[in-house]
Amino acid sequence: MKLSKNILRLAILVLVAALFLPLQAAKIDKIIKDMQKKYRNAKTLRIEFVEKSRFSLTGTENQINGQLQMEGKERFRLESEDQVLVNDGQTFWRFNKLDSQVLIDHAKKDDQEVMLNDFLYNLKDRYYSQILDEAKVSGKKIYSLKLTPKEDQQSYFTSIKMWVEDNTWAIQRIEYVDYNDNETEYIIEKMDFNPVLQQSTFKFTPPEGIDVVDLRM
Repeated sequence: MKLSKNILRLAILVLVAALFLPLQAAKIDKIIKDMQKKYRNAKTLRIEFVEKSRFSLTGTENQINGQLQMEGKERFRLESEDQVLVNDGQTFWRFNKLDSQVLIDHAKKDDQEVMLNDFLYNLKDRYYSQILDEAKVSGKKIYSLKLTPKEDQQSYFTSIKMWVEDNTWAIQRIEYVDYNDNETEYIIEKMDFNPVLQQSTFKFTPPEGIDVVDLRM
């Protein structure tokens, strides 16, 4: 009798899993599809954020404020307290404020993967995704998602967690974990879709007295 009950419980669990997993898969597929549609349709984007870096080896934490402005997938300007990164699609500038140095190079694919610009456009192709949790926060439904790089994709991270608001698809927080168990967290303080951006946003003129290294030669 006891064996029969165990078999019955197992059968119920298998049945529930068979019904639940396809529903979850369809739901996460729709979330990712709607998110990517939202960001791909945005001509421009401005994001104000707080970046927190936690280093596993030393146990230390660093925090900086920053702003990311984007036009399409390749043109962006990322400004923080310690650096400025600018890409106009052809030329890439990296201004290290601490070293008072500007590096200039041809725009490359690796330079385009700054926080959100490449990440948001290729979620379905590059990552496995799952829903970790759903919660109501201030009357809004927030999804907690986990993204894991696919085997054929090169990535700096072993996993990514993301908290996103239902329907608006505004990202509230992103947490990256790299291969050394270091964590980088972005807390999104403000996100504007389709702000008016000047074309000069995606150009950079080095300040006077700054060391300039041109790698295009």
